[in-house]
Amino acid sequence: MNKNQFFKPTVLYKEYMILDMIEKDSRVTQREISKEIGIALSMVNDHLDQFEKEKLVKRIKHSTKHVEYLITKIGIERRKVLNIGYLNATKELYFQAKDTFEKFLAQVKDKGFTNILLYGAGEVAEMILHAIMTSKTNEVNVLAVIDDDLSKVGQKIGNYVIIPRESIHDFEHDGILITTYTKKDLIKDKLLQIDYPIENIIEFFE
Repeated sequence: MNKNQFFKPTVLYKEYMILDMIEKDSRVTQREISKEIGIALSMVNDHLDQFEKEKLVKRIKHSTKHVEYLITKIGIERRKVLNIGYLNATKELYFQAKDTFEKFLAQVKDKGFTNILLYGAGEVAEMILHAIMTSKTNEVNVLAVIDDDLSKVGQKIGNYVIIPRESIHDFEHDGILITTYTKKDLIKDKLLQIDYPIENIIEFFE
């Protein structure tokens, strides 16, 4: 999944991303910019033409296939201003996501689950654990993270060790929270096959 897939390509966003990519690599191609931001090649060229007029960038054409883009002092200052706006926007999205996880954890606690195991050492597990570690109101305690990928077993997500499914009963816990969407039904079936109580299975993606 492209990391920018959930960001709407507004004019300011495109301006920031193009200037940022040029500052990081003057040899970046229009095709690379197009792919990263998710806009047409013609639109990238239009933006670069406008940036040249505004003296934000300089375009040096070494050959028909080799073009170098240099960000100017004015362009650097503009990118800094846009960066502040970008960070404020992403910060707001982060707090919205964090609030969603904290509300979910409160519901887990209300159902009587205090000490739990997570099943699925992926991005959702990482976000839930981060929400737990930074929350001032959370009362749910995660003991460990289960994963069927043996290459992950023994590693850690933050301070939480990743364990195999066979180690579930080594931990005194109230329930297991399934933190993956694509394999949630498969994981639930695996738990039921080892006679794990269905009432103790919690699903983030119900």
